[in-house]
Amino acid sequence: MGKKIVLDTNVIISAFGWQGAPHEIFKKCISGHFNLFLSPPLLSEITRVLAYPKFNFNQDEIDEFLSIIIETAEIVEPELLINLISQDASDNRVLECAITADCEFIISGDNHLLEIKEFSNIRILSPDEFLKLL
Repeated sequence: MGKKIVLDTNVIISAFGWQGAPHEIFKKCISGHFNLFLSPPLLSEITRVLAYPKFNFNQDEIDEFLSIIIETAEIVEPELLINLISQDASDNRVLECAITADCEFIISGDNHLLEIKEFSNIRILSPDEFLKLL
């Protein structure tokens, strides 16, 4: 069984839109090298952000991306509510998912999360930092 991880929305969007560390990490999730966990609130956020005009994804691409995410990730229902990050409350959903799934890592490009560095024995790393650990 691979490492248990949560990918923040920004990492997932980057994985689909560009090459680079997020893309490499997501490919390793698809191949089973890592176990990706998401929650319904994170899936809702991913769905919403994929549709942002600035990303220029068409509906077929968005549907395909969501299908791949749902096939790859294990969906957990967080039973706790965390309010650690007041600047961006949606970042707390990432923490809730990681705790519920007993993850080892959160991979994010979000400074609010990265500044924490570790939460409840879960390391919070950028995609580049995470790949360097492997």
